[in-house]
Amino acid sequence: MPKEGLPFFPTDKVLSQDEIVQMIENFAEMGISKVRITGGEPLLRTDVVDIVRRIKAVKGIEDVSITTNGLFLAKKG
Repeated sequence: MPKEGLPFFPTDKVLSQDEIVQMIENFAEMGISKVRITGGEPLLRTDVVDIVRRIKAVKGIEDVSITTNGLFLAKKG
């Protein structure tokens, strides 16, 4: 996770982009085709757009969605 992502949360406790994508690739190999990104507020991650792009590029993934309160959507443009 980028150092500027969540200053109040230790970054060693958060999955990196590569770790997330590797997990999704493993799930896709098992037949999972839909991914929903949730959590406290996924848009707090400064790299969420890159993560979604990378997940969408995984072979077998057909649908990616995010559950958000929408407060940070304008900043993610």
